[in-house]
Amino acid sequence: MKYLLTFLLLFFFLSCSSDQDVQQLEPNVVEIPVSTIDYNSIDNWYFHPNQSFNFLETYDLDIAVIDENLSISSNIEISNNVTVNTCIDVFWVHPTHLNNPPRVPGTVSIDNQDTNFIGLSILAQGALLAKYGRFYAPKYRQATPASFLSPFHTEEERAVGLLEAYSDIKASFQNYLDNHNNGNKIILAGHSQGAFLLAMLVRDLFDTNPELREKLVTAALGGMGYVYSSDNSTLGGWWQNIGLCKVTSECGCVHFWRSYENDLAIPEPNPTLPSYSETLKNSGLVFRTTDENNDTFFQDNLIFDTQSSPLRYITPGIRYNFSNGANFVAFDNMYTGRFKRESAIKTGLAVDYIANSTDQRPNELENLVNPSSFHVGDYHIRDYHIYIWALLQQIDEKINTCL
Repeated sequence: MKYLLTFLLLFFFLSCSSDQDVQQLEPNVVEIPVSTIDYNSIDNWYFHPNQSFNFLETYDLDIAVIDENLSISSNIEISNNVTVNTCIDVFWVHPTHLNNPPRVPGTVSIDNQDTNFIGLSILAQGALLAKYGRFYAPKYRQATPASFLSPFHTEEERAVGLLEAYSDIKASFQNYLDNHNNGNKIILAGHSQGAFLLAMLVRDLFDTNPELREKLVTAALGGMGYVYSSDNSTLGGWWQNIGLCKVTSECGCVHFWRSYENDLAIPEPNPTLPSYSETLKNSGLVFRTTDENNDTFFQDNLIFDTQSSPLRYITPGIRYNFSNGANFVAFDNMYTGRFKRESAIKTGLAVDYIANSTDQRPNELENLVNPSSFHVGDYHIRDYHIYIWALLQQIDEKINTCL
C-alpha cells in the first residue's frame, strides 16, 4: 500500500509537471480587441456608396498632363465609378494624419482627428482608384506614431495601439463584406499606417481563406515596412500563402513599394515596425516575424527594374494655377525610377530628378518636410504620387484576368 501511494503521488507530480511544460511551450495567444465603432452608421465612413452626398462621386478624375512650360499637353480621361457596381470594389485605408499626437503607444479617437483634412488626403492619394468601382474608406482610431516607431517602448506596449486600430479596420471591412460585397472582387489599397493595417487584414482574413483570396484583385500596400522571406518566393514572411505579384497581370497578390532619393543610401530597417512584433504574430496578424539575419527584403520590380526608366508623377492640381481647374496633374519626363538593392535587407524604389534647368514645373520631391524619425532622401509621404500611375497600369491588366 505504501509503495502504491508513493507511485500514485509520483505519477501525479509527473503528470502535473508535463502539463505545465506543455503550457509553457504553447505560444501566448493575444486576442484582437473588439472594435467600439459602429460601421452600420454612414457617419463612420469617409466615403461610402450609400452616403446621401458622396463628395467623391462629384470629383472629376481626369488628369491634365503638364509640360515643362506649364502648358497642358494632353488630358487623360478617367471614369468615376465610385457608386457604380462594376463587380469590383475598392477598400481604402488612409495613412497617419494626426496633429500633436501623444508620444506614447495607443490610439487617437475619431473625434480628435482632423476628418476634413483626412478626407482631402484620401482624394489626393486614392481617388483615382475609383475608376475601378465602388469606393469604401472607413474612419478609424489611428495608432499614434509611437506605436510604430518608438524605441523607448517594448513591442508589447507598441502593439496595444496597433491592435486597437486594426480592430476598427477589421470591423469596417467585415461590415462591408457582410452587407455590401455581394460577390464582388476587391482591391485593397492604403498607404503607410493604412498599408500596415491592411497587411494585417490580408494575413488575418485572406491568407488562409481560399474563397477570399479568389476575390482579391490585389492589395496595394504603399509605404509600409518590408516584404520579406527566406527565399525568392516572397512567401512565408508577412503572409503564408500570399506574396508579391510575379507578373503585372497576376491577381490575388500584393504590390508593395517604398520610395527614396536615388543618390542617397537606403536607411537601415527599423526593428520597431509591426513585422518584428511577437505580439502581433501571436495575435495572428503576422505569419512570421522578420529575421534580418536570414531574410531577404523585396518590393515591386515589375514596372521599374534595375535600370532607370521614366515615371509619370501624379499630384493634386487644385493648388496650381496652371492646372486649369483639373483635380489631378501629371508630370512626364521629370523623374525616373528604378529598383535599387544595396543588400539583402536594404532595397527600395529609387527616384531621380531629371528635368532640365529650364523646366518650370515644381519639384515636389525637393526639400520634403518629413517627420523627424525619417531620413533625408526618404520620399515616403509621396509614395502614392510616385507610383500611382504604375499601379493603375498593373490593375488595368489584372482586370482582364480576374473577372
